[in-house]
Amino acid sequence: MIRRSGTGWSNRTPVIVAGLGAALALATVAAAADPPTSAGQTAATSTSTGTVLTWTLPTGTGRTGNAATGAGNAATDTPASFGSGPAGRAPVGSRPMVRRFPAAGTPSWQLSLIVQYLPSTNQTQYVAVIAGARQAWVFGGSNLAGHGVPEVAHRINGQWGFPLLPAGLYSWIAAASAQSPADIWAVTHLGGFLLHWNGSNWQTEPRGGWRASVQFTGINAVSARSVWLFGAGSRGHPGGGTWHWDGTSWSPISGIAGGIRQASPVSATDMWAIGGIGGTMNALLRFSGSSWAHVTPAALAGFRYSDVVALAARNVWVAGLVAGQPKLAHYDGRGWTVRKMPGTVAATGICRDGRGGIWVIANSGKAPSELRDLSAAGRWTTATVSSSSADEILACALVPGTQAAWGAGKSAALNVKGSAAAVYGFGNVP
Repeated sequence: MIRRSGTGWSNRTPVIVAGLGAALALATVAAAADPPTSAGQTAATSTSTGTVLTWTLPTGTGRTGNAATGAGNAATDTPASFGSGPAGRAPVGSRPMVRRFPAAGTPSWQLSLIVQYLPSTNQTQYVAVIAGARQAWVFGGSNLAGHGVPEVAHRINGQWGFPLLPAGLYSWIAAASAQSPADIWAVTHLGGFLLHWNGSNWQTEPRGGWRASVQFTGINAVSARSVWLFGAGSRGHPGGGTWHWDGTSWSPISGIAGGIRQASPVSATDMWAIGGIGGTMNALLRFSGSSWAHVTPAALAGFRYSDVVALAARNVWVAGLVAGQPKLAHYDGRGWTVRKMPGTVAATGICRDGRGGIWVIANSGKAPSELRDLSAAGRWTTATVSSSSADEILACALVPGTQAAWGAGKSAALNVKGSAAAVYGFGNVP
C-alpha cells in the first residue's frame, strides 16, 4: 500500500538543491553556497531534470548550514531576504536560512532530505511514500503550481538516490502502489502517464482509453494481474474515471465506482474506497471481488470523507467532516465507531504507528506543524514536524516490523515564494 508513510537523526541529513540548468545551475549554486567545511560536504548527482547538489549536515542540534541560500532542518525558520535568480539558477547574494531542531527527547519527525528544484519559485512537494524494510520511495513533482515534471527519490542502503524517469512526462506523480520491491506502479496527476518499476528502472506502461487532459487521484496494485486506477474530477479538470488492469489491458469501470477518488485494499477481493456520487465526496464504497457497492452505515451519516485506510479486514479507518467538525471512524468487522478528532481540519492521511495505533495527518496551515497519534487505547498525542507552517508531512508510511516511519511532504524553500520537496523520518528509519 502507498501513502502510508521515527525519533533521532541518522548520521547525516542531506539537503539537496536540484537545478534544471544542469552544469550551469550547479556552478551558480556552488558559487553561492558556503564552501564545504567540517559542518558539511557537497556532491553532484545527475537526475532526469538536471544536476543535483547535495549538502550534507552532521548530527547534533541547533545546527545551521547553507546550500545556495538555505539550510536544513524542520523546526524554525529565521526569515531571510532571498534573491531571485533567472530560471534554472539558484538565487545568489542572499542570506542563509537558519533552522533550529526540536530539543533532544522531544517526540518529533526529523528532516532526512530536502530537494529544491529550480527555478526557485517552484511549488515542489513529495505527496506519496512507500516504505519497505530496507528501502523507501517518495513521489511528487518539481512544480505543482505550474508546468513541472514528476520526481522520485529512492532510499536504499541508508542513502538517497534519484532514479531516472522516462522522457516526455509532465505534471506530478499523484499516487503510487507496490506489490513488491520489483513491482511498483505510479500515476501522474495529469497527462495520464502510468509508470512501472521493474526492479531496475522506471518504464511507461500502455494507457487505456482515457484522454491526457483528465486527472488521476489514486492507484492500487493488489496483485500481479490486478491494478486499479482512480480519477475523481475537480473544478479544473475532469476525472479519468475508474479503470482495472488485468495484466493485459485496461478496462473502464462504470456505475457508482466511476467517481472513486481513493481506495485501500485488504485483498484482491476486499477493498474500501471513497468517491463522488452526485458530484460530492459523501460516498463510501466497498468492493467484494465482483462488484462495488455503496455502503451507508447509520453511524456514518453526514460524513464527508477525506481519507480511507484498510489496515485489515477488521481494521478500517475513515476520516472526514461531520457538520464541519473533523471525525474519525473505525470498522472492526462488525460495525463502525465514530471518534472525535482534535483540531478543526479533517485528516488527509493515516498510517500505522507500529504500536497498535495510527498516525493522523491533518495540516491546518498554521504553526506549529504536527502529526497526531491515536494510540491503541484511544489516547491522542502530538509529535512535532516543525515550528513553521511551511514544513508539512503530506503522506506517511510505517517501516514494516518497526515503530519507525517515513513522511513525504514539503519544506520551506530556498526562495520564500516556493517550496522544497522534503522527506521526514520518525524513529530509527533504515
